[in-house]
Amino acid sequence: MRQTVALFVDAYRELNHRRLFWVTIVLSGLVVAAFAAIGNDEEGLTILHWSIPFPFVSTNFIPRADFYKFTFAQLGVGYWLAWIATIIGLVSTASIFPDFVDRGSIDLMLSKPIGRARLFFTKFLTGLMFAGLQVTVFTLASFLVIGLRGGDWEPWIFIAVPLVLVFYSYLFAVQAAIGLVTGSVIASVIGVFLFWFVVSLVQTGDGVTLAWRITNEITSERRIVRVEKQESRVADLSARLVDLRIAAEEGDADAADRLPELELELVDKRARLDTITLELADEIETLEQSRSINDWFHLANTCLPKTSETIDLLARLLEDHAGLMRPTPPSDDTVRQFGELVGRGEFQDRYDAELDASHGPGWILGTSLGFEALILGFAVWRFQRRDF
Repeated sequence: MRQTVALFVDAYRELNHRRLFWVTIVLSGLVVAAFAAIGNDEEGLTILHWSIPFPFVSTNFIPRADFYKFTFAQLGVGYWLAWIATIIGLVSTASIFPDFVDRGSIDLMLSKPIGRARLFFTKFLTGLMFAGLQVTVFTLASFLVIGLRGGDWEPWIFIAVPLVLVFYSYLFAVQAAIGLVTGSVIASVIGVFLFWFVVSLVQTGDGVTLAWRITNEITSERRIVRVEKQESRVADLSARLVDLRIAAEEGDADAADRLPELELELVDKRARLDTITLELADEIETLEQSRSINDWFHLANTCLPKTSETIDLLARLLEDHAGLMRPTPPSDDTVRQFGELVGRGEFQDRYDAELDASHGPGWILGTSLGFEALILGFAVWRFQRRDF
């Protein structure tokens, strides 16, 4: 235990000497300072002691506490923690493992009576400590700004620390494995960003194809109802024609006069039935195709870490428990477009129900951490077998 503590102390000293570490902390401080500098009053937006008339953000339109919560959710969570701070953190920690497997560094470490697995995880946790300190400083400062400037103390904001750290760990595990295998800082940076890009594409594809599938399901169900109604009309009209023919044969002149008109109507309705039946067959074929494509995207998404979905989970928790307005992810634009095709209300209800059933918090975090465990397991295996 004492050896592990000593390794952590040494790792912290190394982290403390990194210029990017302090640059990131300063940037986080500047972001929070900018966050604290803005506000709203009865006229509109305020920046320090300047007031800008903007009624849509005035206290008459949005209370001051809600204004700061909204700003933290939109900018702090949606942009700083989810993108900018993560990118800075990955660049800052990219050299940890390439430097670690450098001949001089690794020879010194391996000379100590400590297992290689413990050495690896100590270095990995050092990188997470970098991200954890960064997120904690930013979240604590934002908590104080919302409390002091907005007058609303929201401890649920601190849920951002573990969730952002988990989100960061997905990417850092991949970066650590690449850095360990290649020994290159540049390769680890480029590799993790390419991986992040691919993961984002897969997650977007999963969401878009799910919306496409639900749209096709609603369209097909409505078409089935139309076919059934048309079949009922054809059956009723056929029954009426049978009665008219019988009446006409019995000498009913009125029935004989109406018979040609109803026969033409029956031909028209049967033609319409054939048309919508063919349309239904095409829609069912499209539905099966959309289900197949969505199943493949969902399988790929299940096997990969859920980066954007973890951040969206954080936004949902902040919205539910801290009253923060959730930032709108880009995929929601696509969801709205599909909703316009079949009716937004029914589509949104079914889409949300499907997300709750197949994209719940357990699935998001469980499968993502499972992927991370596999990557770290491979990295430890490679580190233990490598001849330094």
